Amino acid sequence: MTERTATQNLQDPARHVWVDHARGIGIILVVLGHVLGGLYNSGLFPHETLLRWIVYTLYTFHMPMFFFLAGLNAQHSLRRGAGAFLTGKITTIAYPYVLWSLIQGSIVMVMARDANIPITAADLAAIWYRPIGQFWFLYALMLCHIVACIVNREAIMVGLAIAGFVIFSWLHDPPDLALTLHHFAFYVVGRYAPRAVISAAVPRLSGWLAWLGLLVAFALAIAIDGSQFGLHANGVTALPASIFGIAAVILLSKLLDPRWHRWLAAVGTTSMTIYILHILAGSGTRIVMLKLHVPPSPWLYLLIGTAAGVLLPMLAHVVLRRLGLLTALGLAPPQTRAPQAEPSLAASGAK
Repeated sequence: MTERTATQNLQDPARHVWVDHARGIGIILVVLGHVLGGLYNSGLFPHETLLRWIVYTLYTFHMPMFFFLAGLNAQHSLRRGAGAFLTGKITTIAYPYVLWSLIQGSIVMVMARDANIPITAADLAAIWYRPIGQFWFLYALMLCHIVACIVNREAIMVGLAIAGFVIFSWLHDPPDLALTLHHFAFYVVGRYAPRAVISAAVPRLSGWLAWLGLLVAFALAIAIDGSQFGLHANGVTALPASIFGIAAVILLSKLLDPRWHRWLAAVGTTSMTIYILHILAGSGTRIVMLKLHVPPSPWLYLLIGTAAGVLLPMLAHVVLRRLGLLTALGLAPPQTRAPQAEPSLAASGAK
């Protein structure tokens, strides 16, 4: 497979650039949420109530959206056959999961004094069944793809998704990996969503009016659920907010003019690299700023940390691509004769 830059993607009529926009928006929000959490854990963001509302708002929809997009990609990829599909996933999900869990975990162990959440050798030995940090997503996504390979009947997949969602809602203080049960439902919705979701064009005027309507509906759902039922982003009562949030991002992504948002498409096409490296980049930036005695303004640290969490991994992606190391580091699929787009967060291994 050959990599494509964001510019090439925009010139490819078969390429749905809105998907890259959606991934770009999603990954920026992921970085923002993790940087914010890091600041709070280190005592640099003292506004606990505001933090809880921001985290609740983000987590109602941004990770479910990535599972939905992964399901959309699986629609096409599974047509090549379950064997080829699963082989691609092992290369672009399982391999980077193991590799980068060990790399990031080892770095955190070395920097234990500066880390908010220390990691031990026992934690690294347990990554086979207990993911560390942000890598729960890759583990959970791999499980979703395995189920999609084994089960080829829509009714059974939908039944499993409903059962998983219900079981998760019964769990008290579930571990990160249990989020698979919750997010699998969004994967299944994407897996069987009408193809028009991908290819349908959106009229400009009515599209923007519809987007404003979705934004208002999302804000109301967040306000009502958050105030009445508690700030539980993965709770059953948060489902309307999840749906409205995902729909709003997808519609916005379709409405954005690709000619003026190449930067967002570039973020989207490198979202896998950003996801894997953003904790090291964002946390490292916070540590460096503290050592340089930068005034501890929470908003300054949040802005710089988020920017670093996005831009530094993108820079690393460009450098590693020029060195021909992306595939070896699990950040791009092996090259084949047929040109395909490099994997991003939601479509990892779908090529």
